Amino acid sequence: MADEYNPTPIGNPSLLKRRSWLETQLVKFIGRHTPKCRDVVRILSQSLDGPLPLRTRIQLRFHYLICCWCQRYEQQLHLLRRFSRNFPERVSNLETFTMPDDAKERMKRKLRGEE
Repeated sequence: MADEYNPTPIGNPSLLKRRSWLETQLVKFIGRHTPKCRDVVRILSQSLDGPLPLRTRIQLRFHYLICCWCQRYEQQLHLLRRFSRNFPERVSNLETFTMPDDAKERMKRKLRGEE
């Protein structure tokens, strides 16, 4: 059927790559029983506020079998969160930094196209 939901395109580097008929059927089954990518983004944002229910975490893990992009998005969110936790400690270092006047002038000339 052409209109049947098929969540993973050919060429997807996920664990299940639709190499065979059985794998394609498994991808379709997982796609029907796990959240869509749009919902995964929302769920991952909610996971930053607090722990997810066990069922939702299991559904996400199954979704990651067919969608490497959502898995990468989760990894990026965790990486950003880790970096942002360290950021407030370093803000005070940025306040004392001042750019030399000659550097400011060079930048202004570059932006005007004089150099």
